[in-house]
Amino acid sequence: MILFKLLLVVLICLAGWWLTHRAVPWTAVKLGRLAGFRMKMTPLTVRRVRRFQQIRRGYWCFVILTTAFVLSLFLEFYVNHRPLYIAFEAPAAEGEDTRTHRQFPAIASWFRLWLPEAASERLGLSADTRSEDFGLKGDSSVPYHDYSRWARDPEELEKDAASIEEWIEEDKERFHAMMEEFAAQQDEVHDRSEPLPDDKIAEYEEKRAEAAFLRELKTHFEAGRARILMPLWPYSHQQQLLHLPGQPPHKPFVRDTVSTDDPTASPTRIPFFGTDFEGNEILAQILYGFRISFAFAMSVAFIGYLIGVSIGAMMGYFGGWFDIIVQRIIEVWGSIPFLFVIIIIASIMQPSFWLLAILLVCLQAWIGITFFMRGEFYREKARDYVQAASAIGVGDPKIIGRHILPNALVPVVTYLPFSIVAYINTLVALDYLGFGLPPESPSWGRLLRQGAENIINHPHLVGFAVVAMAATLFCVVLIGEAVREAFDPRKYSRLR
Repeated sequence: MILFKLLLVVLICLAGWWLTHRAVPWTAVKLGRLAGFRMKMTPLTVRRVRRFQQIRRGYWCFVILTTAFVLSLFLEFYVNHRPLYIAFEAPAAEGEDTRTHRQFPAIASWFRLWLPEAASERLGLSADTRSEDFGLKGDSSVPYHDYSRWARDPEELEKDAASIEEWIEEDKERFHAMMEEFAAQQDEVHDRSEPLPDDKIAEYEEKRAEAAFLRELKTHFEAGRARILMPLWPYSHQQQLLHLPGQPPHKPFVRDTVSTDDPTASPTRIPFFGTDFEGNEILAQILYGFRISFAFAMSVAFIGYLIGVSIGAMMGYFGGWFDIIVQRIIEVWGSIPFLFVIIIIASIMQPSFWLLAILLVCLQAWIGITFFMRGEFYREKARDYVQAASAIGVGDPKIIGRHILPNALVPVVTYLPFSIVAYINTLVALDYLGFGLPPESPSWGRLLRQGAENIINHPHLVGFAVVAMAATLFCVVLIGEAVREAFDPRKYSRLR
């Protein structure tokens, strides 16, 4: 089983690499050409890309990080407590056809992540399953872990039924022992032949009915009427493992089978990486937290650089009073304390992903790159090709976008990785302070805060989050260093 899962991990990584570095670039080139763009790199850009590939540490970090991010976009398919597929063939009554209930909860949860809720409902994408549709009792959701265990080995149902009956006998003994102790305090003798209280009788009847139902359910599982396919890692950040023994958090690397006080709960194992104080599995939170952190940083960087490049380009190209006035506005705007604004807003309302991103873009993200682009445009607009284009009547927008901008993008490419590092740190810091994403969102910062408050007893909460964050930021920094070296203009220049 372990070797099979390792093989699946390797196949998933290879599929992610092919999708990231083969399918997506090929699709982007085709779409760009259909839109009328040349989609062909200049000789200088080709030399820079080859130079970047020669810097092995940065190039391989780029491959690993981009592949990991693309794979994280599909986490619901292989890191999820919901099954990829679940089906139950209901026994047919006389004169009726057999009904088979099928659902794809994990796939539905992925579509609902990217589609609006109204669109998901119209398409019939439901990530929830009703127990009565799959052979169980009640309207609650199917206990997927138990259902998977029963489907693998129907004899587990007999064990669960026997454990319920065993609990009934043990509870009777505990009740009689308690009554004997109470009678001894009153100098009386407890008669075990006396009828049990009505509430105890009702409770035991309910448990016996549950055991009988499990034995009846065993026949359906033995007949192959129940089928379920769980993801590779059957946990998610949305699942609180409150059925585990003891109180969360649970320590990692504990794999002994243990039972709980709940007679209907099956013997289970603690997740390999443990849980946090809310009972959420650690590895799932780390992986989903990586997706949110990296997506947040990329979104802020893209929007912020788009605004900053545009404003900096106009400042450098037009100059004069426009440049001076915009500089004064930027100086005033840049003096607004970002953290205090977030604290004020968080005290009024709970910031969402996009609200935090927009606030960071408006207050900080666009300012730094503006001055670099301003300097680049001041330098480039004095070149001969700009004067020639202006002399033959080319308009300002075309000169800015087609002639100067491609030659002024070196600061953008160079500083982008380091900006991503800064934005990831910002999100983690805000979550750590309690002013970041909503509590239901997976977050490295929230894990760090839980671990910092209990560093002695539960160091794994800090350890896993720190390792994930450090590895991500280290890869991004190596990519930034390699890009800076590859795009260094002195590398391809010569004295004349």
